[in-house]
Amino acid sequence: MDLMVVPKPVFKASKEVEGYYLSFQIGNALLSEGKAYALEARVTSPFMEFINDIGLEVLTNNKPVFMPVTNIVLAGSLENDCGVDPALVVLLLDRGITLDENAQCRLVRLKEAGFKIAFYNMPDFHAIEEFLPLADYIFAPYETSEIMPITRAVRMGRHAARVIASGVNTDAVFERTAGIGIQYFEGAFYKMLSGKHDNRVSPLQVNYLQLLNQVAQEDFDFGKFSGVVQRDPALVIQFLKMVKSGDSGREITSLRHAAAMVGQKEIKRWVTTAVASSLNQGKPSEITRISLLRAKFCENLAGLFEMGVHMENLFLMGLFSSLDVILEMPIEKALGMIVVPEKVKIALTTGENDFGEIYRFIMLYEQGDWQEVSRFALIHNLAVNDIFKAYYESLTWYGRLINTQVDSDVN
Repeated sequence: MDLMVVPKPVFKASKEVEGYYLSFQIGNALLSEGKAYALEARVTSPFMEFINDIGLEVLTNNKPVFMPVTNIVLAGSLENDCGVDPALVVLLLDRGITLDENAQCRLVRLKEAGFKIAFYNMPDFHAIEEFLPLADYIFAPYETSEIMPITRAVRMGRHAARVIASGVNTDAVFERTAGIGIQYFEGAFYKMLSGKHDNRVSPLQVNYLQLLNQVAQEDFDFGKFSGVVQRDPALVIQFLKMVKSGDSGREITSLRHAAAMVGQKEIKRWVTTAVASSLNQGKPSEITRISLLRAKFCENLAGLFEMGVHMENLFLMGLFSSLDVILEMPIEKALGMIVVPEKVKIALTTGENDFGEIYRFIMLYEQGDWQEVSRFALIHNLAVNDIFKAYYESLTWYGRLINTQVDSDVN
């Protein structure tokens, strides 16, 4: 069965990620194999298979994963099928779940096995009131009129459930919802440019931007590159660790010598990823994650869109797609501060070129807009399995990248 899936973050009020819930589509939503019964007929969970295969370290950085379940899967052998720590698996129950005495008994057993339980945007809150003692999380639309009765019921009953405001898509809504005491949030608010920016770029950010501009030149000077890097001790350490990871044992006498050993191509790739992470300091860590995933996803999709010769520039397009949020300024002004290919600049500002098509596609996939993703797939003759493979490989690449950085820090 063809599966498209994207992990979407759930945030705490501090904007630290609490966990990720899986948005999904089975098959092409515009064709018969994309109908709901394709999931309902499954005895075992395709999401459990996906989680077991990719691992929670890659998928969620060992944070909880909210996994959709059906009536059949709920009644099945989840305890035996789960290949990860069940304490990190939150079973996501939506309006399709039959809530009766049998379901209640089954949920009790699953809780005893270590799983957590979440209710997702239930249309009738009263239908789940007797299940509140079993709930660890409750998703509810952010509108005060809908979320406050749920919050009051949880507090009055002294239940352990954490209420998550869903559909929080702007910074203003986040501030307003947090202001009424909600502590957990789901939505795209963290990806949006807030209205509080003053367009000032810190000296450290200026250094990073200068470094990007240095390596953007076709044949950049190792000495000038080294001169910019050495202004920031953290970048020096990161760079030397990168050199060491691929070193043949030769002695490094200077930063310029290290740069010459690595070569321009590897330096360019290191700079784009390392600087993207460094620029994100002070932002939710999810911005770094999403920038890197977009970059690799764009690169992986190049062949499917018959644009394989542009892989490197498509990587840059994904990487710099959040530069407006990072620098707190309109994307046109942010891109004006670095040297980027014209096709990348057009795609991220107007979207009116072939790069813009891929950018629109990855944004639709990231949002879980499966109807539009399916439409793009039909227009461009993309197989669902090929799309999933491109995204899956982006996740595993990101996991290796992060693990390499962690291992370097430890060593």
